[in-house]
Amino acid sequence: MVRFVLKLIGASFLVLWWLISGFFKKILDVLKLIVRIKKIFVSQKENSKGGDKL
Repeated sequence: MVRFVLKLIGASFLVLWWLISGFFKKILDVLKLIVRIKKIFVSQKENSKGGDKL
């Protein structure tokens, strides 16, 4: 019985760890995407000020 409870606790800990790490990975991916979009807009503004450089 004790071994079963320990296995259950270990499994639930692994599932929780997997969910939390996946959640933080998604947040980091979204932040990276926002930074990339900002860089694109900044480079477009610089190109529009400098003339046609596409």
